[in-house]
Amino acid sequence: MGSNSFHLMIAREQDGSLQILHKEKEQVRLAQGLSPEGYLCDDAIARGLECLRNFGQRFSDLCETRVRLVATHTLRVAKNRDKFLKAALKVIPYPIEVISGHEEARLIYAGIAQSQVLDKHNLVIDIGGGSTEVIIGNKNQPVKLSSLRCGCVSYNERFFADGSLSLSAFRAAQAAADKQFSSLSKEYFEGRWDLVLGSSGSVKAICEALQEYFQDETVTLSRLRELKLKLVQAGHVDKLEFANIERKRIPLVPAGLAILISFFRRLEIDKLTPTPAALREGVLYELAQIDLFQDIRHRTVDSIAQLYHVDTKHGAKVRDSAMALFDSVADSWQLRPHARLLAYAAMLHEIGIHINSRAHHKHGGYIIAHSDLPGFSQDLQQDLALLIGSQHKKPQFDTINSLPDGRREVLVKLLCLLRLAILVNLGRVARSLRLSCSVLGENELALIPEQSARVELLLKDLKREKKHMAQLGLQLRLDSELSTEDAED
Repeated sequence: MGSNSFHLMIAREQDGSLQILHKEKEQVRLAQGLSPEGYLCDDAIARGLECLRNFGQRFSDLCETRVRLVATHTLRVAKNRDKFLKAALKVIPYPIEVISGHEEARLIYAGIAQSQVLDKHNLVIDIGGGSTEVIIGNKNQPVKLSSLRCGCVSYNERFFADGSLSLSAFRAAQAAADKQFSSLSKEYFEGRWDLVLGSSGSVKAICEALQEYFQDETVTLSRLRELKLKLVQAGHVDKLEFANIERKRIPLVPAGLAILISFFRRLEIDKLTPTPAALREGVLYELAQIDLFQDIRHRTVDSIAQLYHVDTKHGAKVRDSAMALFDSVADSWQLRPHARLLAYAAMLHEIGIHINSRAHHKHGGYIIAHSDLPGFSQDLQQDLALLIGSQHKKPQFDTINSLPDGRREVLVKLLCLLRLAILVNLGRVARSLRLSCSVLGENELALIPEQSARVELLLKDLKREKKHMAQLGLQLRLDSELSTEDAED
């Protein structure tokens, strides 16, 4: 229950992960109804109660439901909040938890840590309607939590109330934000951050505006200043038009932008990356009592494997074969940073069998491409989908060849290793066939199958594999003692 919008999320715990079943938000504008003396007006209270009444109808008939209602800055500071809280109990029969600024910051960081891989030194900013949370974290653990009294709704009321967009209004808003950021402890001004993340609707809206004006979402101080000048040139919020920003959100963009510019200037930030997760995810994961994995991607892979009933024993065999081949070539081909991607692809390569065994690779690729995969970046998710979708029969030549050169070369080599690992485990054999390999050149690989009664079948498969890989620019050479044809080649 934020200062600008109330959010509802309904989820279920599934194999150690959360599946979002329903989510919606309603702009209640609670902070706009807060007087300078700190009292909520009757209209704001009525809007909030009506929203809770509507939300309650979404889950009132569910059985075995855990419910948590969390309120942030506006109800935190409202002197007459008890009036709202008592009235709310008659509308929705669950107590409202008004959390402190530090608890809000902790939950924000927990939600982000549950949703993506964090680095050693992280800095997070969340610009809300009435407050801005700034968090320092070490990997999954927050180490410094701060909540500042500046937000997009409160600053919109103070500096952009009439909708005019002038340099003087921006300067006043930035000066006020500067005072807030200057109150942070010295740790915030000493860090060299591995990762700077921005969450909340304000950061998302600013990124959408940058995308529209500059064709990408790169968030730097120079870009933010350029965006400010474009808003000033428009002159008034009524003249602002953004295709991907909700109309109700547009008037709050200038205030959020002023706060973000101040954040960049005061803390000497080089670049910020938006993150979709925040407070709501933190509340949900704690409500579901899901522990925080050290590697979120590992949890995601385990969860999706269980969801689609993957044969994890067979997946582990393919993974072990793939990693044995990987170790033979990783240093020569400089593939070490991509070890986990190959391991994940091997573990999940049969995910599509749950839908149809005949084209399971295509179904598997589709599932991965269109699933919610916490911890996976957009590119990493696309690469995983491409490996799984190209593991069998003809690879997705057009998609692979359209990738940038460096990324394409890595994917082709990982795909080769994955397909070879699948070949030595075809069927459900008790013991994998042994296949060793060695690098002959940047795009050439020697394959040496073991001598066994089953090797003839493997040789046929490998000859077929040679043709596929050749179309991707990777030459496979079979051991000369086992293949006369390849010796002649």
